[in-house]
Amino acid sequence: MTGLVSAGFRGLAALRRAPAFHPAGVVLRGELRAVADDLPWPSGPVPVVARLSKGAGTPGRMPDALGLAVRIPGAGRDGGPWDILLTTAGRGHLGRMLPRPAPAWTRGAYSSLVPYRLGDRLVWLGAWAEASSPRIEASLEAACAAQAWEFVFRTGRADGRWSDTAVLTLTGPGAEAPSFDPMLNRPGGLEFAPDWLVRVRERAYAGSRAGRPS
Repeated sequence: MTGLVSAGFRGLAALRRAPAFHPAGVVLRGELRAVADDLPWPSGPVPVVARLSKGAGTPGRMPDALGLAVRIPGAGRDGGPWDILLTTAGRGHLGRMLPRPAPAWTRGAYSSLVPYRLGDRLVWLGAWAEASSPRIEASLEAACAAQAWEFVFRTGRADGRWSDTAVLTLTGPGAEAPSFDPMLNRPGGLEFAPDWLVRVRERAYAGSRAGRPS
């Protein structure tokens, strides 16, 4: 099965000449500041690179499963980066695992879709635009033109409760996007679960990397 997944994502990436999903996006500069120690965040505010994207690549401001990717330099294993990828989803026990189209970047919840395993606990990671954020329609042009805006990152427990863990401030257009890969780039001791889905996701990301033009 994993071989078929890899081949499928490789073919889709080659056809699009871009990542298999979230093929187009805008890159923004930002800063991340931890407000809790429930995940291995770096100490103090740190500069980050963020990418906002549309999962299916719908045109204009049409709703889509919106993506928020963040790279935290130096926060991964062996001094590498930590890549976080979130997608608009529901909020409940089941909803946070299912992508959901959203009409605006600043409306609704973003989710890691699958949990991290941290010690003996499962922890979801989600993000919400700060409550006072203006409505920014779901177009790449609107995201690029927006002024500084914030997302509040929250960790979700198995019982469905969420707690603030970090704040992401987006400050303006950035340079070229890095090749985000949450399967390769994450802190030591922080794994995804369940194991069978991890293997499928690893093959999907490997296929997407292999299919993209170098």
